[in-house]
Amino acid sequence: MWVPISIGFAVEEAARLYGGREFLVVDDLRLTYRELYRQVQEFSRGLLAAGVKPGDHAAVWLPNGIEWVVAVFSLANLGAVFVPVNTRFKAEELEYILGQSDSSALILQDRFQKAEFLTMVGELCPELSPSLPGNLHSARLPALRTVIAVSPGKIPGSYSYGELFQMARDIDLKPVEGAVRPSQTVSILYTSGSTAFPKGVMLTHNNILRNGFEIGERLGLTRDDRYFNPCPYYHNAGLVDGLLAALTHGSCNVTLPAFDAGASVAIMERERCTAVGGIQTMFTKMMEDPALDRKRLFLRTGWTTGPPQTPRDIYEKMGVTGITNLYGISEASPCCSISDCRRDPLEDRLNRMGKPLPGVEMKIVNPQSGECLPSDAKGEICVRGWNLMQGYYKKPEETAKAIDGEGWLHTGDLGFIDEKGLVFFMGRIKNVVRSGGENISPEEVENFIFRHPKVKHVEVVGLPDEKWGQRVTACIELKEGMEATQEEIIAFCKEKMANFKVPKEVHFITDWPMTGSGKVQKFKLVENLLAKK
Repeated sequence: MWVPISIGFAVEEAARLYGGREFLVVDDLRLTYRELYRQVQEFSRGLLAAGVKPGDHAAVWLPNGIEWVVAVFSLANLGAVFVPVNTRFKAEELEYILGQSDSSALILQDRFQKAEFLTMVGELCPELSPSLPGNLHSARLPALRTVIAVSPGKIPGSYSYGELFQMARDIDLKPVEGAVRPSQTVSILYTSGSTAFPKGVMLTHNNILRNGFEIGERLGLTRDDRYFNPCPYYHNAGLVDGLLAALTHGSCNVTLPAFDAGASVAIMERERCTAVGGIQTMFTKMMEDPALDRKRLFLRTGWTTGPPQTPRDIYEKMGVTGITNLYGISEASPCCSISDCRRDPLEDRLNRMGKPLPGVEMKIVNPQSGECLPSDAKGEICVRGWNLMQGYYKKPEETAKAIDGEGWLHTGDLGFIDEKGLVFFMGRIKNVVRSGGENISPEEVENFIFRHPKVKHVEVVGLPDEKWGQRVTACIELKEGMEATQEEIIAFCKEKMANFKVPKEVHFITDWPMTGSGKVQKFKLVENLLAKK
């Protein structure tokens, strides 16, 4: 039976129970439960010394790694609120997140892959370099005071990640840790949803910690499992479905700084992983990798997302006998339903998304009337229970639209619940494109493309894609006398937008399917594009 606790207490208890057992493997780096607790204690003291206080909001712009885990668990340990930032974001997107979240601290890596994080921060905050660490005064980001950088060299105006471990070792953490409550906000996770600007989903310690625990229970995780989850930690699929599921069961979480199919196959073999989780796109790429040989894998349980064929392929090609599908949404911490990998029949696990988690209710309603629908009837999926968000940060109207007076979250997702009580997700009612595990707001992409001097009108839609789930597609009408190419539009987007938001294809059209009130019918637009394929 679940007892609500804080993340800091969960880390301490796990260290007591599992001590020298491995908690985390990232490439060739390893971290035990005992070492995790030690580093969290030291970094927590360093954060306090650097001016980060309980209740402060701190953005974390790091790839999967020990630094991400220690930084986030330390912030949670203090009663601060962590704000994960997508490592593929560009400067404008970062500015929005930092500003809207009122983040007073930013913990970041100097660079990752081809992205120069510090350069982008310097563009937003030219005041950083001449500032003293912890004393930034930025015109564009007035709330931001403290920057902590993971970098081999000292960055002017910033604390280095390593130096925080040496700061204020005599601080007594017990009063601070003891004041943290499981019911208080611990994270603000930004999700595009159906609006042009991302919304900050406020989740509590209990929201995400219990969600991880319940997922681990359905997967049958134990202290002997080595659990490969390549999902990025800045998404709940990596943090909750991966890290916290492992933490609450004494398992070892195995991951990579960034997903790569070949590296994923290799590390699963090397670490003799017994559990695996990931989105449809990741599994598709792993199963296409020529090095994959199910005879060299030891996988017994796992989860994925996507159509029934995806878990079936995983069962057949990777030998994951306990594979299951799940349904989740960021506003619900994220998992709502998942099968029991040890007890539920195979066909149910492949063809449905399981039953609701303990203490979670789900129903199907008519999206127009709100009428509750019977078994097997298709409608909007609604969720109620301990896993629901506290709301969208500083967006009370949007919160009221999402959660009704009886506490039901209206997901905007289409599905049904069969006579066995098993959930099936069919697609999105909301106007959102889901590509490679990312929720992408068409309005956000449209608003950016409208900046192009040749564009008269643009509509962004998602077209079905076997690998990505949906591919971002831009339909553009050019201004009279103008000419442009697909390559030109894509290049324009790549300069300022995260790659996953950039259209994968562009169509130039002049004849728009319209409603009687003069609005473009996007579903007709999709139908027309598919008819041309």
